[in-house]
Amino acid sequence: MDLLPRLRQNYWRLKRVTIDGWLRSEIERHSVIVSNNKLFLSMMYGCVTYKRYVRGLFTTGEEALACIRDNNVGFLMSTIDLEDGSGDGLIALARLIQPSLRCVLIADHHYFRREDALKWRSPVIVSSLDFGDESEPWNQAMVAAIANTTYRSPSLPNCLLTVDEKSTRKLLPRERQMLECFALGLTNAQAAERLNLSPQTTKTYSKNLLAKLGVKNRQLALLKVFGKQLLAPS
Repeated sequence: MDLLPRLRQNYWRLKRVTIDGWLRSEIERHSVIVSNNKLFLSMMYGCVTYKRYVRGLFTTGEEALACIRDNNVGFLMSTIDLEDGSGDGLIALARLIQPSLRCVLIADHHYFRREDALKWRSPVIVSSLDFGDESEPWNQAMVAAIANTTYRSPSLPNCLLTVDEKSTRKLLPRERQMLECFALGLTNAQAAERLNLSPQTTKTYSKNLLAKLGVKNRQLALLKVFGKQLLAPS
């Protein structure tokens, strides 16, 4: 199978989604990209439409943080592995400097262990396993970052959703499936289609799940199950 046409289509769709969301939002347009993989940095820079908005391409978190301290940056993309530490730790520190910063953490499936992944705090995480996936997790990740919400790409829930057994052991099978739909960023209508349920039934499962976890919205549900209580209850 020739994958080139599909990859080209997904590539341009991603650019349209990102650019459209960016232009409609009031987010600062300058970005920073960080990775210990220079080939990846070159590839990501090549994908950028407006290269003048790239503040820097860095291999260390220290350089990226210095740039973010000294400049207005709206978007940070980082891989897990950096020359001086973790991309997840970088994102946590960067958001302390600029709380409105939108961030995407890229998890290379070759270089992280489940026990490490359970500690990640980044709101939006996309796996390298999902590159080119027809479900377009990259589009969803970018939209989630721009909307300042939580997202986990499709290959991540299986290794992460069972992290907090205390929170999940009493969940019904359908509620566990709803939790996965939360992680995939699906609406109730999309979850109904995925689970072959009616929209009203899906809405009921969603409401019951939030009540069982003792939270008010999907983002807090994911944060609780992932063991990342970063938001204080309102």
